[in-house]
Amino acid sequence: MADISLNDLSFRYPGATDETLANLNLEIANGEAHALLGASGAGKTTLLNILSGLLVPTTGSLCFDGEDVSELSGRRRNVAQVFQFPVLYESLSVAENLAFPLKTRKADATLISQRIDYICKELEIDDIRARKPATLSLFQKQLVAVGKALAWPDVSMVLLDEPLTAVEPRTKWRLRQTLRRVQADLKVTMIYVTHDQTEALTFADRVSILSAGGIVQTGTPQELYSSPTHEFVGHFVGSPGMNFLPAEALGISGVERAGFRPEWVAPGFLEGAEADAPGATSTGGVIAGAITGRVLRTRIQGAQQGKPFGLITLATAHGEIAIQGEIPESTLKAGDRLKVQLTRCVGYNGQRKVRDIEFL
Repeated sequence: MADISLNDLSFRYPGATDETLANLNLEIANGEAHALLGASGAGKTTLLNILSGLLVPTTGSLCFDGEDVSELSGRRRNVAQVFQFPVLYESLSVAENLAFPLKTRKADATLISQRIDYICKELEIDDIRARKPATLSLFQKQLVAVGKALAWPDVSMVLLDEPLTAVEPRTKWRLRQTLRRVQADLKVTMIYVTHDQTEALTFADRVSILSAGGIVQTGTPQELYSSPTHEFVGHFVGSPGMNFLPAEALGISGVERAGFRPEWVAPGFLEGAEADAPGATSTGGVIAGAITGRVLRTRIQGAQQGKPFGLITLATAHGEIAIQGEIPESTLKAGDRLKVQLTRCVGYNGQRKVRDIEFL
């Protein structure tokens, strides 16, 4: 395993006018589970190919344990990769597939036997080691593909290239949990590349959000959700994403925009607001963090302490927002007027975070 460093790393394809990746700086610790998360075109595949040794950075460097490996092949870096679709030899048994990476490097028979036993135990696939891939489920095939990636004991890094894309939805959670357990047990450095925020946030110790060839923010799942340092992260992480309003709409000064999660509201919504203006009270004063709007739609998501709980979409003077919490006992209908009080928000200038703001 290795500490991995990206130092001012950029890449431009031959003939292109713009860089696909620009000035990336990132530190991934030895044994860390890290995710690269971004939409299509963000630069994930290009970065993956640089990490695996298929591409060489145009500028900057990629280092393993402080050594520049930018121009080394993936084989010389001891990098293993798991793809979207399992790559297995159909004519070989599970055990023979697991042994193949070791045999190609002329490992001795004792090491091969020990590694196969160890991997089969860790991945809980000992009962299928004699079977051929054609007899396995897709879930089992992907486990074997992961086992192949872990076969060599001194692997520097395992790259997971959207490994759950082809897996049935009902088994995705199980495979993701297995991968996370194995990563933690073996303390192997794993980099999980995906466009799916659920996969990234439930697998990784830290996540790097990519957009337009740059890393917008790196942090723990909790940091990305609770304190996005860029508005893009607030939009991209969460379902639904963050609400954004002009700061003045919430009675806030010193910042341009305010972002808040749907659940950052005080318990209970205040019905029958006296005015449509955001933050207005019957006496004309302004309550910081209060917003008034008209109900567009509601969606019940469950119950808390026997009371309905869900999402309400409001039309405000500054655009639509979604709020989440206990829905008032009386039935809400489109056009009803509500005032809500936020508990906190994040202030932004030029889409960059300035400060956290607490109301209650």
